[in-house]
Amino acid sequence: MGTIFDLCIPRADVMEGRVKDEEFAADLASVVSGTAPDEYRKPEVFFSHTHPTRGLRTLLETVCRRLSGVGGEVNSVIRLDTQYGGGKTHSLIALTHAVRGMKGVKKPEEFVDPKLLPKGKVRVAALDGENSDPANGLKLETGLLAHSLWGQMAYQLAGKAGFERVRKSDETHTAPGDKTIVELFGGEPTLILLDEVSVYLRKVARVFPNAAEQFTAFMQALLKAVASTPNVAMVFTLAIRSDNKKATDAYKAEHEIVLTAFEEAESIVSRKSTQLNPTEEDETVDVLRRRLFDRVDRDSADEVIGQYFSLWDRNKEHLPSEAFSPETRDQFRHGYPFHPETLSLLIEKTSSLSTFQRTRGMLRLLARTIHQLWKVRPIDALAIHPHHIDPGFGQIRDEITTRLGQGAFTPALASDVASVPGRDPSIAQRLDQENYAGQPPVTSYVARTIFLHTLAYPEDVQGVKPDQLRFSVCCPVIEPTFVEAARKRFAEDSLYLDDRPGAPMRFRVEPNL
Repeated sequence: MGTIFDLCIPRADVMEGRVKDEEFAADLASVVSGTAPDEYRKPEVFFSHTHPTRGLRTLLETVCRRLSGVGGEVNSVIRLDTQYGGGKTHSLIALTHAVRGMKGVKKPEEFVDPKLLPKGKVRVAALDGENSDPANGLKLETGLLAHSLWGQMAYQLAGKAGFERVRKSDETHTAPGDKTIVELFGGEPTLILLDEVSVYLRKVARVFPNAAEQFTAFMQALLKAVASTPNVAMVFTLAIRSDNKKATDAYKAEHEIVLTAFEEAESIVSRKSTQLNPTEEDETVDVLRRRLFDRVDRDSADEVIGQYFSLWDRNKEHLPSEAFSPETRDQFRHGYPFHPETLSLLIEKTSSLSTFQRTRGMLRLLARTIHQLWKVRPIDALAIHPHHIDPGFGQIRDEITTRLGQGAFTPALASDVASVPGRDPSIAQRLDQENYAGQPPVTSYVARTIFLHTLAYPEDVQGVKPDQLRFSVCCPVIEPTFVEAARKRFAEDSLYLDDRPGAPMRFRVEPNL
């Protein structure tokens, strides 16, 4: 059977470990200004790493129709809803490149009908709350500072003259009227992008006591100006769940202020925005694979996947029912080289942590995993399982303990799962040396899988059942019974596994009895 090393070719920067942190943190303002890294600044590079999700294609088509004046647009105002790391800023960057013609992109038709791309100049204002500076003023040019979102917008749309038109509004933080905003469009196709507005609101509230009220007034004026002017479109992002209108991150209160402001503005203007999700859950694996791999031989992978199915069918008494569901098997076929449990773990468990940024977080963690896998090339890597996310590897360990804020588990990691190089081996590593020398380190696989299932919120979703653990770790060269034997040995010796009656297999911060 072919391993992932035979059937997959990672992108060079991923395989060589050259992916920088900033390449996973898209910055809209730097793209608009032309100062972003090549991965975001150059359209041909950006779109080669981007999967054309349904939401992205709809966004590009809707806005390009509006700006080109060809008709048939869904709406002049679009709202992108999803949690942090879910592709909102990435979509705004794609839109910026699209309205500028997608120069150099090999297959623009993957993303939008080239006939819809605007042919002439488009005025673009990208208002990024993370880059705003209400207290000191954001430098626009020498002697010119913007303290408000509308000050930034006026300058980006109409230069210094545009800013002077709203200078008093900027200085006093008083929202301009809709007619003044229409002047800034200059009768030309115009695109307004608002990103990370909640960050701006937190900053400005400390400078101007009436910040929330004026932001609401600005939204009302802006929506009215956009809706009443041909060839003008507006797209804004909101890190909030569209099903229950709730936010869960550190800017929860500000997100809900923004949502209320937009809903009030929509009711006054009598225009509803179109709501889009940039990346639906079933598209996540396509986004990951496109960014991480140059090539995946899906046809040859069918034989490997078939061997997994045979293994599962031979071991029905040892595995959970989900191993035999058509949905799981379809997910494996569609998601190869990722094992179904890898995607399930990241989407359902790890993503529940407020510090984990959905698709962006998955890309960061999996890029480091693939780099490490291609260095050590384990012979049992027929797919990428959760246990291949190795916290013994420094970059992955730092990602978990520092970026995800799980440093409290450092003692458990060192004692039970994977010690730091140069220190005594962990319990799992010692058991592998004693019982499985020259074989796959199945005890370490067990310990890693349990540890990753521990990283979830709230506590009642932490942990993994024995049958699910066997399903996660087993592969055509590792039988489920082999996994179970390693699990029992590890459970007897572990110092940090939760040993309370009825507890799932998970780690605790404090040693057990």
